[in-house]
Amino acid sequence: MTIPSFFIPIQSIKSDAALRPGNRGERKLLVTELYETTEKIAEDLVWQPPAVQEKCSVQIMDKTEVAVFNQHASQDRHYHKIGTEMYEILEGTMTIHVGEHDYSLQAGDMIVVNPGTVHEVKPEGTQFICRVVTVNCQGTRDKYIVT
Repeated sequence: MTIPSFFIPIQSIKSDAALRPGNRGERKLLVTELYETTEKIAEDLVWQPPAVQEKCSVQIMDKTEVAVFNQHASQDRHYHKIGTEMYEILEGTMTIHVGEHDYSLQAGDMIVVNPGTVHEVKPEGTQFICRVVTVNCQGTRDKYIVT
């Protein structure tokens, strides 16, 4: 069944247990492929965070992913050969190192990281909720870790 729309209220994101301290700090909402052990295809028009041990409702979309994360999410220095990532701060302040520059983003700010550009979110000492949209997404096949 395909739903006509998928509404993701900010209050639902803020109440998600995955974003609380001690948890993983991230949640995928729109995916290129379904992880059947942790995700299910959305059937409701309005997204709600899953209860503990329940699968998360997601929508599948070719070459596009959307996730939300906070300062508790695991971060690494990486780049994509094909994908373009757009980070938008929903709440708080986040620092991201892109290329040779550090950017301090506040609620409402957005930064676009183009393919081939090394970047890393620097979560130290800040609290934030960030949405990242990846277009031309190839999933983990297009994420290259830089050490």
